[in-house]
Amino acid sequence: MPGLPRLLSSFVLVLLYGKLFLIPNDAHAESNKLASKITELLNKDSDSKVTRSVTILTPANQLAEMCSDPILSVSGNDARLTGNRSVIAQCDSSKKFIQIKIEAEGTWWVTNRALKPGTPIQADDLKQRSGSMARLPAGVILNKDNIVGQVAKGMIGANQPFVESKLRKRWTIVAGQNVELLASGPGFNIRSRGKAIDNAAQGDTLRVKTNLGQIVSGKAVSEGKVSIFIKD
Repeated sequence: MPGLPRLLSSFVLVLLYGKLFLIPNDAHAESNKLASKITELLNKDSDSKVTRSVTILTPANQLAEMCSDPILSVSGNDARLTGNRSVIAQCDSSKKFIQIKIEAEGTWWVTNRALKPGTPIQADDLKQRSGSMARLPAGVILNKDNIVGQVAKGMIGANQPFVESKLRKRWTIVAGQNVELLASGPGFNIRSRGKAIDNAAQGDTLRVKTNLGQIVSGKAVSEGKVSIFIKD
């Protein structure tokens, strides 16, 4: 049969190319499955106002060398919501790094007006924005409750996102302020006066110079009051 060699040749080509087409499709499916797992991992502990998505950058042939169900963990700190990161894939004693690109959509808060240094942040100083978070700086604060009541460290322009490094707690005690010193222990309770050497928010540690000239350390417990640390 003269046409048989040609028919067999066509059949072999179909099998060959069919196999070639199946391999990328299988690899693509595995990559999507892995991307879904990583996305779930990132969003598990993420703020509810943020949704992250993942693109895997590591080549498919390198992913094929991993086990089918690795234990995943994200390396590095999570200060930035987007950008390139590494994911650790643990398979028994073997460890591989997967390179990913993270994108995020969500809502955040920006200044409603320019804020001068030392300005206490009020609720009407904030307005909400939503959309892609790719251009937001590291350390952006997403929770309104963690912004209101804080104080601007320096000048913050209008329409700028609130960032941890640009805010501080409101001082409960300021340097040079006369304060009440409290010390207590088994069987005693002492009150005296002194002058604060440092600024301190509630719960912060500060130094105080007593009326007798001693330098002691304590914790700011409320407006104008310091609980002194007693040495054993």
